[in-house]
Amino acid sequence: MRGVPEDRRVRYVSTLLGLWLAACASAAPQETPHATVAIAAAVPVIQTPPAPLPSYVRVLVGGDLLPHRPQLLSPESIGASLVPLRPLFRSADAVVANYETATGEISGIDPSTLSLAATPAWMKAVRGEDVTAITLANNHACDLGGPGLSASIETAGALGFAAMGAAREEPFAARTLAERDGHRVCGVAWTTFVNDHRPGCETTGRVALAKPSREGRLRVAKAVADAIQGGCDAVIAIFHGGEEYAPQTRGMLAMARAAAEAGADAVVIHHPHVVSPLEVMTTEDGRHVPVFASVGNLVSNQGESWTPALPATQADRRIVYLNGWTRLGMLADLELRLDPQAGRQRVAAWGYHLVLTDNDHVLDKSNPHPRIEARVLDRDEDRAVVDKLARDAGGPRAVFDDPCWIERDGADATAGPSCLP
Repeated sequence: MRGVPEDRRVRYVSTLLGLWLAACASAAPQETPHATVAIAAAVPVIQTPPAPLPSYVRVLVGGDLLPHRPQLLSPESIGASLVPLRPLFRSADAVVANYETATGEISGIDPSTLSLAATPAWMKAVRGEDVTAITLANNHACDLGGPGLSASIETAGALGFAAMGAAREEPFAARTLAERDGHRVCGVAWTTFVNDHRPGCETTGRVALAKPSREGRLRVAKAVADAIQGGCDAVIAIFHGGEEYAPQTRGMLAMARAAAEAGADAVVIHHPHVVSPLEVMTTEDGRHVPVFASVGNLVSNQGESWTPALPATQADRRIVYLNGWTRLGMLADLELRLDPQAGRQRVAAWGYHLVLTDNDHVLDKSNPHPRIEARVLDRDEDRAVVDKLARDAGGPRAVFDDPCWIERDGADATAGPSCLP
């Protein structure tokens, strides 16, 4: 303002100051209800949708169902044997068992062999006891040749079973075990061998067969990867292999590792007819995968003459009728979190139930059809059984000390798993 007279400079500055003060006054909030409403209405409220809650699915996976002759050959006998497990089965979203037999006429079986066969009605009785899925891939799948395997596949389909490990096409393909909120838990199953090598079964490509070799492990990894790429949100790998009446072998655990590294969320193995302790594998991508190294028998006539007064086993563990461990099975209990935002650790919790088979053969050995029932082991009521087996230095006694045994501390038999990743 150089060159402007003093009085004009003063008036100019005074005018600017007055305008500034007026602007400040008009900008101040007015303490009237109408002004408050106007301001609130002018600011839009943005609602952030809540993150979708994860869906949880609970799956039980058990071991071998064996139609031993004559004790468990009738549909009525296998149905009755599973009745005590109904409350536990009904607490889960899916229940899987190993259907260890061929399907067809019993007359086609040589009674002098260890081959197994059951009528379609036998499978129907299993379905009627809340078992929702079965694995058809095992060493007895071909005991009636091609016709027996075909009958197993067709009967399972007619009964609405999720049947894994055998199919007219793509036996390694995943099957949906449970579904919730558009998310699926799938199962993939295979066997490492079959007993009967007649043409028409093993070589037809209708049974999922992967030997414990590098090629077998690659085949297993592909099956698991295909399941994930095909839209399965979680995958349980289930297979048949190992040595009978013995701890699980390194070869089977290597196959379990291949499935886990390929993306399987849990692995369950059967065939040894005795349990093996639970293992947890950490994969290269940091996931913790429970591996149920052997879940043993679910229902059988093995160990029929054993009582807690006898040794846990004989020196030769293949003396089956006096092998107490064959009476003890394991039900894997898996809680799977189906949440796409949770990363690849789908197993939210795991554990197992120990199942004891009661067999009245020890009470009346003249009865060809004794009462046989599988039930949840009670640590207190079955103290004599637990104590005798737990003293067997050569047996899998660690199953009684593992905190993942759900009933270990007196929990209800229908309680869910509590071991966390």
